[in-house]
Amino acid sequence: MGDWFPDKGDVVEPVIRTENWRYEDDRQKLPCGRFFIDEPEVSGRPRTMTINAVSAPLNANFTESQNSKAWKNINLKSIAQDIAKRAGLQLQWIGSNNPRYESEEQTDESDSSFLSKLTEDAGLGLKITDRKIVIFDEREFERKPSIMTLHEDGGQIISYDFKTQLAGTAYQGVEVSYYDSVAKRNIKFLYAPGELGEDPKIKKYTSKVRTDHDARRLAQVRYHQLNKMETTGTFNLMGNTEIVSGVCIEVRGFARFNGKYIVTKADHSLGSGYTTNIDIRKVLS
Repeated sequence: MGDWFPDKGDVVEPVIRTENWRYEDDRQKLPCGRFFIDEPEVSGRPRTMTINAVSAPLNANFTESQNSKAWKNINLKSIAQDIAKRAGLQLQWIGSNNPRYESEEQTDESDSSFLSKLTEDAGLGLKITDRKIVIFDEREFERKPSIMTLHEDGGQIISYDFKTQLAGTAYQGVEVSYYDSVAKRNIKFLYAPGELGEDPKIKKYTSKVRTDHDARRLAQVRYHQLNKMETTGTFNLMGNTEIVSGVCIEVRGFARFNGKYIVTKADHSLGSGYTTNIDIRKVLS
């Protein structure tokens, strides 16, 4: 078997390379990031080594250690910077949405759980990759141009699936209200991007907000969270290194499912050929 054996915690940086894949002299490269070996396995016969790795460092205690801390008059980015420093990670902040808090408290809770809750409430995405905490605004990614178009009769499609759902989605508007007992006034905002017909489907929240601007921002965030999964799909494609999570694509030739979609997950698989499996959701107009 030899003397070499990977240790748990060792770093691997896999890269997918293709040559002459789409056309003659075509070369693609997809750096897959930095991973930490978690479970090296050996089996036989024939002799095979399987290496399971994770993207988050095993010694950062980001997901397991229970921490407590209180913040006053601070924004979300500053809280994330504190947590990233404590975990030994860098922070990459993508977007302009950065809510501010009068006070926020973490009590006997892991950093990953606490930060995940804050980002979700703010309508932001959270990902741990390549020694970094990445926080991003999904809505800003949705506004970026599509990198490609998938046609129903296109040769790169192996299989696909679409679905649309009504339960828990398809809200026409979101109302946020709060009574400020200090200022002795009601704060209320209804966000409805389209026309409201008879008996509209409105989701109402009573949430602590300080200003009309805060109520508007929260209503927009909740509207996006509620409705973003109304139309979703999956594609199994011929391998494509350009398709990664967060890019937008156009879908054509699928009747009512035509439109602009954002890739929420991309799995690149090697084995009996190179394939890319993606999960997508339709971008809200």
